[in-house]
Amino acid sequence: MAMVISVTNRKGGVGKSTMATHIAAGLAIHGLNVALVDTDSQGHSSLMLGMPETNGLFEALIDKKPLEEVVQVVSPERFSTPDALPAGNLYLLPSSALTYRIPHMLNPDETFLFIDKLDELAALANLDVVIIDTAPTMGLFDGSIYMATDAYLYVTECERLAFDGISKAVAQMRSITDQRKKYMGRASVIGGIIPNKMRANTVNHRKNIEKLAKAFPGLVWTPVMLGTIWTEATNASELVYTYAPSGEEAEEARRLTAKTMEVINSWTTADAS
Repeated sequence: MAMVISVTNRKGGVGKSTMATHIAAGLAIHGLNVALVDTDSQGHSSLMLGMPETNGLFEALIDKKPLEEVVQVVSPERFSTPDALPAGNLYLLPSSALTYRIPHMLNPDETFLFIDKLDELAALANLDVVIIDTAPTMGLFDGSIYMATDAYLYVTECERLAFDGISKAVAQMRSITDQRKKYMGRASVIGGIIPNKMRANTVNHRKNIEKLAKAFPGLVWTPVMLGTIWTEATNASELVYTYAPSGEEAEEARRLTAKTMEVINSWTTADAS
């Protein structure tokens, strides 16, 4: 059974897609078989990987196309360097403009279709983990994502107002845990909270992160620093692993991957018991 991790926030522009894409690629480099599922109509995951922007998710769920026809295999050169080739595989189930129509076109009896497709994809590609890049706004498709998700990674900016969204999202997740346990046989957990775009010399940012850590003890990860390389790599349709492999941003992405591996290992151990 593949673990499903949703990278999420109900606020746009926090770097959610950047974190999701780099974590997915980092896990593949580390040796896992990973599928990155984009559920946002903006299709940023395709852009960052330099892959064709298609309506793969819509075609799988609504047009009922076979997954083999809509899932894209991401070539290693898209996310790794020749001297550090990935030990695992990376797949992309992309989204584009039609994604927002999915919940309006699903039949009433297809409540668990998204979960079924993830299970089918996991079996098809022998997946270890699925990373879901979620949309920044709430929608009718969220229920399917919540039911599918084993662990959440929340990405937030280091501003005080941004933390309100995290608190609300966590409360919402916890409210559906019992329901998921009832129907899926397992609960969801908070894998971690990722403070992003931190300015090192900003006292306000440091104080805000301290407050966040007090509110969610043990869950706040090392902040990701604000850096131009993240933006430059995206503009070049690359990941920092290939755009600046020896830079601090690539090292931060590797640290995120290592923390995510801890979440996966913890979940695997708990699931086995």
